[in-house]
Amino acid sequence: MKKLLLGLTIIGLMACLFTGCLPTTPAEGEPEPADRVAIIELYMAAGCPSCEVVKPILEQLVDEYGYEQLVLVEEAGWGDYSTTEISNRYKWYFPDSADRSVPNILFNGLNDRIHGSSNYSTLKSKIDIELAKGAKIIITVDSRNSDSNTTTITGTIENVSTSTLNNLEINGMIFKERQTENLTYSVFDIFEEQKVEITSFAPGNIVDFSFTIEGFNWETDNVHGVIFVQAPDSQTKEILQAAYIE
Repeated sequence: MKKLLLGLTIIGLMACLFTGCLPTTPAEGEPEPADRVAIIELYMAAGCPSCEVVKPILEQLVDEYGYEQLVLVEEAGWGDYSTTEISNRYKWYFPDSADRSVPNILFNGLNDRIHGSSNYSTLKSKIDIELAKGAKIIITVDSRNSDSNTTTITGTIENVSTSTLNNLEINGMIFKERQTENLTYSVFDIFEEQKVEITSFAPGNIVDFSFTIEGFNWETDNVHGVIFVQAPDSQTKEILQAAYIE
C-alpha cells in the first residue's frame, strides 16, 4: 500500500510539474499579458504636514519599482506651484471642494484613492493591485527631440486587449525637481490643449500622438515627463497605461 501511495504521489507531482510549464491562455474578455505601468497623482500643497509624511514614502516606492512600473507626479492643488490646468484637473476629479483637501493620492485615476496620510505597506499594496491587472494598452515613445526652448514628444499607442475600448484620451504631463521646496516630481504643465481624443479603439489598432511644449529647456531645467491614456467617461476616470519620458 505504501509503495502504491508513493507511486501515485510521484505521478501527481510529475503531472503538476508538466502542466505548470504549459503556457496559459487569457480567458475571453481578459487583457493580453502585457506590462502595466501605474501612475500615482499626489495632490499636495507646500507646507502641508500630512503631505510631508506620504511624499517621501511614495518617492521611496518609485526608487524601488523603477519608472518602468511606477510614475509619480506631485500636483500642487493651490499655491505657488499650482497652475490653471492642475487646478482644473483637481476639480474634474473632485467637483465638491470638500474632497479637495490634501494630501489626495490617486492610483491610476480613481481606481483607488487615499485621502490623508498613509504608510508604506498600504501604499505598496495598492500599487501591486494596479500592476497585477495587466495592460490593455501599450505606449511606445518613438522620440523626444529638445532644443533650448522647444520639446516634441512623438509615439504610438496600441490596443493589445481583446476588446474595443471607447472614449479614450492620450495626454501627458511634465514635472521637475524644485530643490528649494524638495518637490521632486512637481508638475508644471499638462498637455490638456493637445490631448488626443479617441472615440473607438479596436483590438490591434495603433494611434499616433505628438506633443510640442515650449518655454523651457528640457535638459538644463532637469525636466521629466509622462504620457498616459485615460478613460475620462469611465466610473473611475481610469488611467489605463502610462509611460515615463526621461
